Amino acid sequence: MTVRQTRANLDPRPDPELDGYLRLAAIACQVPIALLGFLNAEREWFAAQYGLECGEIPRQLSLSTAVAEAGQLLHVPDARTSERLSHCRLVTGPPHVRCFAGIPIEVPEQGIVGVLSVADTQARDLDATGIEALRILADQIKALLHQRNCMRSLLDAAASRESSALDDLRESQRTLQTLVSNLPGVAYRCRNDLSWRPEIVSEGCLQLTGYAASDLVDGTVKMLDIIYPDDLPELQRKVARALQTGRPFQSTYRIRTATGEVRWVWDKGCAVYSAQGQVIALEGFFTDITERKQAEECIRRMAYFDELTGLPNRLSMRNALSTAIATSGDAHTPFALLHVEVDNVRDINETLGYHQGDRLLQEVATTLRDTLPPRETVARIADSSFSILLPGMDASHAVQTARKVMQALSTPLELDTLLVSADCSTGITLFPGHGSDPDALLRRANVARYGASRSTEKLAVYAGSLDSDNAQRLILMTDLRRAIDGDELLLLFQPKLRMHSRRVSGVEALIRWKHPERGLMSPGQFIGFAESTGLITRLTYWVLAAAVRESHSWHGSGQAVPIAINLSPHDIRDPQLFEQISSALETWGGSPDWIQFELTESGIMEDLSAAQQVLMQLRKEGFKLFIDDFGTGYSSLSYLRKLPVDYIKIDQSFVKDLDNDRESAAIVESIIKLAHSLDIEVVAEGVETAATMEMLSNWGCEEAQGYCISKPISGRDFQSWSKAYA
Repeated sequence: MTVRQTRANLDPRPDPELDGYLRLAAIACQVPIALLGFLNAEREWFAAQYGLECGEIPRQLSLSTAVAEAGQLLHVPDARTSERLSHCRLVTGPPHVRCFAGIPIEVPEQGIVGVLSVADTQARDLDATGIEALRILADQIKALLHQRNCMRSLLDAAASRESSALDDLRESQRTLQTLVSNLPGVAYRCRNDLSWRPEIVSEGCLQLTGYAASDLVDGTVKMLDIIYPDDLPELQRKVARALQTGRPFQSTYRIRTATGEVRWVWDKGCAVYSAQGQVIALEGFFTDITERKQAEECIRRMAYFDELTGLPNRLSMRNALSTAIATSGDAHTPFALLHVEVDNVRDINETLGYHQGDRLLQEVATTLRDTLPPRETVARIADSSFSILLPGMDASHAVQTARKVMQALSTPLELDTLLVSADCSTGITLFPGHGSDPDALLRRANVARYGASRSTEKLAVYAGSLDSDNAQRLILMTDLRRAIDGDELLLLFQPKLRMHSRRVSGVEALIRWKHPERGLMSPGQFIGFAESTGLITRLTYWVLAAAVRESHSWHGSGQAVPIAINLSPHDIRDPQLFEQISSALETWGGSPDWIQFELTESGIMEDLSAAQQVLMQLRKEGFKLFIDDFGTGYSSLSYLRKLPVDYIKIDQSFVKDLDNDRESAAIVESIIKLAHSLDIEVVAEGVETAATMEMLSNWGCEEAQGYCISKPISGRDFQSWSKAYA
């Protein structure tokens, strides 16, 4: 559609009526800029401007040109990305318009004579309420321009039509007033004085603040009394800075409603200037953002606080350490960091359930808060790990505090009818001696804690050697993972002999590690490490698969005997154990008589109830069961009566010097009698001489195992040895 407009339509003098419409457009759309522009074939000039002082603009660089060519509302959230608008002068240069909306002003018999537009320097979408207000204002301006044109050319004949146009204009004004009153917020105009006394307030004030608009206008309620006192100084500074620079202002602050409720509002406004350039009023709009602030606070808590205990999390502790490093470094004062590990959480989770484990961690958090002064930062930095920041403390004071904390944590609490205390170990690092960045201090506190877990006091201050030990552990753990997945492990087999028949009754599977650098490693060099790092379960799976595979080979050659496999306390708690056993036997077509299982009595006593259930299920499936290293631990009749075992293996420490040690001989003979009274057979380990074998046989010991019979040998060598021995 062609724009037909001449400069005769533009009165160069200020036009308060048009200025008022632009101010309403800016408030209703919550933007800082509003323009009413006219176009001819070459240029655009402005009949009214709000928030911007701009002269003529070449038509090809004008924002209004795109609106006129479209012939309808044009709304662009970001003009930089619009093919129509990205080249326009007000986009590429000051004020760098981003959000833009324009609507053509079309007058009967003239077509499009101008464009009403609003703009913001921030990219965003205008809401539907603002767009509707823009349409209504465009209609009013159209009616006003039409009225003025009619008055110029047809003063006498247009009297009745003028009255009708005025009625339409008043109706539009009433509609606009209704629209503004129903906006989800408050439009206002207030004096630029110390009290910010309102002159105009929209009716949304009642819904948002609980006060009627008239209460604020007549001074019954002061605006400064509504604003939350702690937020008022910052708001006043922001408004003052904006007025000094001639820019719009915006701020987020709290208000106190008539009922005493605290709400968050977002306020955006600008100054109103006199002809002399003096600020005579402030106009703006504020809206309720309480729900958004609550959502932000929820996200902040999720990011910086632990949900289970309510304590700050690792990220919060890291920030606190950064602040402490900066503060303490400037003041040349030390501080300490404690790492407290609750070592028995896993056991409680597995025996009493995760709910009780969570309760223990919550009690630990409460105890730490109650034991330490408020200025100390306490955080939960991992599942069972807590950190404590102790400002201004040196090593001796940090150790005293750590002992105080551990004493407080040792008090038992009731979990599922049992009295349980937190079994904790604590590591300490100090600034600046042990590091000058948060990650180093956190890591070294954990390294010290690991060292503490192996000490009697369960407390240690970081030392450089601990880092070296930790590095070696990490290297060994990586190597062991590779060894399990690769071809670095092998099984050896030590035969067991039936005493009276002198026939081979079975073998015990013994794992070895062919380390590429350390050579052949015995179980004592890595089994304990595997248990402490959680690799023992994968190791057991490997032994199980390898043993069943070897048994299949032996069955094929006619030299098969049962292979005994050792289970650790971790294996007893492994929910996948029976699935792995079944899978190995199914793969090689085996049956329960191919393999046997050995458990140490100390391992059984770690969790007697769980061990009893596992042993009963293994017995039910048809597997033979052995208690290994008997005599070195509890050796109690009460637990032997409860366990469905077939054999006990007397530890080699009693058997080795049996023919020269009367006390050992008495113990071994008693154990054999004890076992027989319970219908349990006996295997003696570490048998090295024929004399020892003879003594054991005379006492009724059923089986023997040791160098007197054979050293541990490979599966292939066992077949040859077995044939030769027979």
